[in-house]
Amino acid sequence: MATMSAHPTMAFPTVTTTPMFDTWANVAGLYRNAMHANTQQLLLSSAGIIQEHTLRAFVTASQSCADALAKNAMAVQQQSMERFADANGKAVSMIGRVFTQAWMAGMQPAQ
Repeated sequence: MATMSAHPTMAFPTVTTTPMFDTWANVAGLYRNAMHANTQQLLLSSAGIIQEHTLRAFVTASQSCADALAKNAMAVQQQSMERFADANGKAVSMIGRVFTQAWMAGMQPAQ
């Protein structure tokens, strides 16, 4: 074993690697690789789940919206037909009243 001295001409001892030090570095590398693989799998699987559920929610929302729009269109069309039928009845009534008044005016005796 080399000893260190405060004398300026003395060189620092070189650190030699030992099999135990190399083994601990290799063990740490194994844990690092496992941790990296676990983190990567967690992130990728989580991203896949988020993507799947987002897409499913988007499709469900689109279908729900299309159903609601179809129901709304049917309701508006029915109300529209009811309004036209009501307007048609009032128009026939107005024309009938004017026709009757004109016909009755023509039937009155001359004065």
